[in-house]
Amino acid sequence: MWIRSQNRKELVNCISYTVRKNIGGKNEALVGTVDNGFWGRKEIILGMYDTTEIAIAELTKIQEALIEKVELYEMN
Repeated sequence: MWIRSQNRKELVNCISYTVRKNIGGKNEALVGTVDNGFWGRKEIILGMYDTTEIAIAELTKIQEALIEKVELYEMN
């Protein structure tokens, strides 16, 4: 599924998603992994959230969009 990042600057086709602490910050990052072909995998920050709960809620929305076979999801 294609995802447009929270800052609207990236449109990526992710193969996996992770919520984790932003290094050097207080926020939680929702990170998507992109298959970069010969160069391996690349991680993209899709969005930043104040709490783990908010980031997980956004991840749940992505899961629901995948189940519904949505082709493009825009991060909140």
